[in-house]
Amino acid sequence: MFTSRDPLVASADRFWSVPRWVWLKRPATGEEVKIEYWRDGVLDAQAYRRLCWFMRDVRFERLLLDKSSAVHRAHARGQIKAEDMVCTTRMDPVLIDILYAYSAWLAIHGVKQPLLFTSGFRHLFTNARTEGAAQNSWHPKGGAGDIVIPGVPVVRSAEFGRWIAGGGVGLYVNKGFVHLDRGNVRSWRG
Repeated sequence: MFTSRDPLVASADRFWSVPRWVWLKRPATGEEVKIEYWRDGVLDAQAYRRLCWFMRDVRFERLLLDKSSAVHRAHARGQIKAEDMVCTTRMDPVLIDILYAYSAWLAIHGVKQPLLFTSGFRHLFTNARTEGAAQNSWHPKGGAGDIVIPGVPVVRSAEFGRWIAGGGVGLYVNKGFVHLDRGNVRSWRG
């Protein structure tokens, strides 16, 4: 699968000490970000905030903008607190590092395209209404993301996630995406 001749393996020590960056695109919004978020051993606060916004719950954002009656009923019943009427959260830097590993893996192998980022933070309200979403999902905790890499078989993408062992890897062949999270190292097929 991944051998010592793979450039990512051959320079593993250096890999985590150089500036870290991600290249992501949100198909749902058309937004794209290519940003260095870590350098000299420090998380860049401005880049981090930008990534947290990029990884927001775009479905909950739309519900808020549309003044959804379902959201307002849930708020009136006390199911959503006023301070939770937001579509962003602090994303887990471990997830961002996992996405860096993917971005760098593609770049090392000459693939010049962003990861398609289809889901990141998911508000509890949205998570409860997402088919197949786990109640204990890392999405509402800001620790999960779903990706697609055009031209790379979803099985191969999941293999890479299992190889880097950064957390959970869900392979969703029929839906065409890979779920990544910062939880315990594990894998499953959905």
